[in-house]
Amino acid sequence: MRFFISDLASKRLLLSVFLLFLAGMLFGIDKEDIKVTAPTFKSNSGINVTELNNAAADAFNDLQNTLYEKLNFLPDNFNKLAGGFANASVFSSDGASQRGYEGYNAFCFTFGFMGAIQLPQFYILKNIINTINNSEGEIGPDVLKDIVNTPFGLDAQISAQFGINTSKFLLKGLYLGFMFSKLDTNWIKAIPVSGFSFKTMSVGVNVNYQLIKQMRLLGSLLVWRGLNLGTGFIWQNTILNITPALSIDDVPIRIHGFDDISMPVNGDIRLGFGTNTYIIPVEAMTSIRIAWFLNLAFGAGVDVAFGSSRVVASGSFNVDEDKVNKDLQNNGLVMETAPSLVLSPQGGKSGPSIFNTKLMFAAGFNFGPIIIDIPVTYYLLSNGWSLGLTFGVTL
Repeated sequence: MRFFISDLASKRLLLSVFLLFLAGMLFGIDKEDIKVTAPTFKSNSGINVTELNNAAADAFNDLQNTLYEKLNFLPDNFNKLAGGFANASVFSSDGASQRGYEGYNAFCFTFGFMGAIQLPQFYILKNIINTINNSEGEIGPDVLKDIVNTPFGLDAQISAQFGINTSKFLLKGLYLGFMFSKLDTNWIKAIPVSGFSFKTMSVGVNVNYQLIKQMRLLGSLLVWRGLNLGTGFIWQNTILNITPALSIDDVPIRIHGFDDISMPVNGDIRLGFGTNTYIIPVEAMTSIRIAWFLNLAFGAGVDVAFGSSRVVASGSFNVDEDKVNKDLQNNGLVMETAPSLVLSPQGGKSGPSIFNTKLMFAAGFNFGPIIIDIPVTYYLLSNGWSLGLTFGVTL
């Protein structure tokens, strides 16, 4: 009596497992990290199932060895990936930015969105898309190595900032800003990705000093806002969890002498990121207002960052026992133990780059006290970007 998993079934199971690795989560695969449990059968019609159960055990042991052989090239740690998410947390920290509008009389209130990404090698996105779209499950190790060894990361914030000109009671030319940010996907009723949750929050204070005062030229047609030096302190926390359900219908299991058995594979993978960063921005910024409404800002600086980012992943797969037993009834068999595949929890940890040099740009509009601004920051050493949209009012 022979028992074997069809080639199609093997590829589909491998594809499901690879989905876990596409997120760059599993670290240093050992044989004990992949546990495959073989099914066992019993008979209601006097059939001797000993040989069948032994054959099933051999087949699923071969599957476990195949998984290990396909995945054992992976490195011992993917700290670069964790570091990418830590850096993205740093890059997104300056939400509701006021850096191009210093020079207001008393107060400034801004509200806006800031998103950030670190992706040093843009071709990785193409590899990820091609891998996911490869329905045959033939995913090469070179593609996976590129993905898991890349310091990729992303983050986002919805922020509010309140600025005060302290010239009248503390120090002339000194501006203080108090910032709070929060974003939670629980606010959104319809999330396109099943099992997706994203929570982030930050609190900070910014200090800016107008080293060179603003100058008005051509009857205020052109206003140079002078040179501003800024620093501050920001704490940011981000939690990202993805728990997509997986379902692979009609995986055929063939037993010599019996009808084919359909084994629908169900499972889930649990992917989680937790990031805590502490940021000290050091900046020099200037801006120009043209024709009373167009505002262009330019600057440079460095974000000094500390903290850590942790990634954790696990997964499991099993079959629909009720559906399998319906097929087995035609052969006089009952599945006593269902097959399963468990990927042990894995994890890793890394911190952000300490010195993140940056170039800052912004283009916006200033209609009297009303501010509309689009800040953009490019991080030179890591190919990181942040892009925001800010609305505000000055008094």
